[in-house]
Amino acid sequence: MELRLYNTLTRQKERFEPLHPGHVGIYTCGPTVYAEAHIGNLRSYLFPDVLKKLLRHLEYQVTHVINITDVGHLTSNEDTGEDKLEAAARSSARSAWDIAEEYTQRYLADLDALQVARPDVLPRATQHIAGQIALIQRLEDAGYAYRTKDGIYFDTSRFPDYGRLARLKVEGLQEGVRVAAGGKRNKTDFALWKFSAPDAKRQMEWESPWGTGFPGWHIECSAMAMQYLGEQIDIHTGGTDHIPVHHSNEIAQSECATGHPFVRTWLHGEFLVLGEQQRMGKSEGNMLGLRSLIEEGYDPLAFRYLALNSHYRSYLNFSEEAMRSAAAALEGLRKIVHACGGEATPPPDGTWTDD
Repeated sequence: MELRLYNTLTRQKERFEPLHPGHVGIYTCGPTVYAEAHIGNLRSYLFPDVLKKLLRHLEYQVTHVINITDVGHLTSNEDTGEDKLEAAARSSARSAWDIAEEYTQRYLADLDALQVARPDVLPRATQHIAGQIALIQRLEDAGYAYRTKDGIYFDTSRFPDYGRLARLKVEGLQEGVRVAAGGKRNKTDFALWKFSAPDAKRQMEWESPWGTGFPGWHIECSAMAMQYLGEQIDIHTGGTDHIPVHHSNEIAQSECATGHPFVRTWLHGEFLVLGEQQRMGKSEGNMLGLRSLIEEGYDPLAFRYLALNSHYRSYLNFSEEAMRSAAAALEGLRKIVHACGGEATPPPDGTWTDD
């Protein structure tokens, strides 16, 4: 069977051929574990789950990596603001480590409830600091990194193909739209390592060749992907919001460090939206978690059914009516399977009805 996948990088469907015959490596950008994942986040893990199961059905050996971002993701894409874990810890008077562990476990419980297969590798950024430092050193030694007053930054002007994933016209970006200009050579440059503020003690910080600090969000994914899947990987998945910044930065730093392409096939899922194409998100203040749906009496598999009835590259319009319809359709499928003598998963209350 020929498998064709839509590659965000080329904007076309391509025949899939793995780097190594019979084996596929998949990297999926995981959650930043400072709060509960909402159902829009969780949608991003459904389509790679289906893909992974398809590949295994086609008798490929699959190694799937989903990272846990438990440090380094700042409140702004401009490499400014507070670390999201540190901010959550400060506002709740709790340990950043405890918060990261709590929401990691909640995330995994959500995957289990949705019958999303656990990844083969679940690396945490805080457990891979040495690898991130080593990767930054490679970039520095090759002349792609420089120092400012608040960190070590990647020089995007040294990478002529910067932004090709997002079709960015770098010269047309307005000053300050992507990153603050202070101390940086180019407006698209991004942090590889941030220095700890001298007047504030962070809960999560490490010694490095450049001073005490913590890694930038983007370097984490490159370092962990390379450690578990090699310097070139078959498939990288994530949400469309990662295309212009996070994934563009991953490509730049990875390819400058290794000298060859980083990812063969990029797959991106579209947003879950409410009403008039309003994106669901924490910053929008309209997030809904899987637990809330369960508390309202819905089977989590009804949400999986709803999500899988929409193409992963299309917006998923969420509403109470859509959830009720998905729940009814799921129940109907279960009854058919049960009536035919199959092993259907029973409803949440464990009872079957004959109506």
